[in-house]
Amino acid sequence: MTTSEEIQVGDRETEVTAGDRSLSEKPSYFSAMWAIIWKDLTMERHTRQILSVMLFFSLTTVVVYNFALFGNLGAAREAATGFLWITILLAGTLGLNRSLMSEQENQSLDAVLIAPIDRSAIYLGKVISVTAFTLLVEAILVPVFTAFFNKPFWRPQVLFILILGTIGYVAAGVIVTSMTVQTRTRGVLLPVLLLPLTLPAVLAAAQVTAAFVSPVLPEWSEVQFAIALVVAYDVFMVTAGFLTYHYVVEE
Repeated sequence: MTTSEEIQVGDRETEVTAGDRSLSEKPSYFSAMWAIIWKDLTMERHTRQILSVMLFFSLTTVVVYNFALFGNLGAAREAATGFLWITILLAGTLGLNRSLMSEQENQSLDAVLIAPIDRSAIYLGKVISVTAFTLLVEAILVPVFTAFFNKPFWRPQVLFILILGTIGYVAAGVIVTSMTVQTRTRGVLLPVLLLPLTLPAVLAAAQVTAAFVSPVLPEWSEVQFAIALVVAYDVFMVTAGFLTYHYVVEE
């Protein structure tokens, strides 16, 4: 073999070795998590299945609430906080169900599970993407509820507690949805399991929201415990999902 042929063979061997090394390398944790988020955002940009369903349901629900209590505007304003959280919870449940169902229909979840990435990165990526979708819906609901029910839902304190409550709800929802997505009765099991599980945090968040949309802002001592409960719930659910999601998807 001539020297030039030896060089060519050596170059091919180097390329093959580099290719094998790149295939065997495990992506970094944050790059894997960002890949999950980007995949969900890209799928939604092409299909528009999640946001369209959530928005249509939410706006329809607001209109029904408004016209159902049109004759008693005082009662409507008093119940506006509860209506807001009920709408967010039901729209979030639809978004969670649609997100995981699209993964199953396209078999993209199976492909993700085959990839050499940590299962907790998949969990955090799904939580971030579904939370982003839910917050986008809330960004539309807040001015709508403010206009229809004449309540200051635009206050920073209200927006802050909406974000906290949404994170905990979605963190628990991703776990429950991943457990029920393979069952035939997933449409029934998801709200039946998720709503009672998130009830403590939702009740506390609704209590704080009602306090901050009142004409007189509450003292910190009046809402301190409820806010601490929501924060503790968020930390607990995110940690639980981080530690146990591997067992959830493997089963």
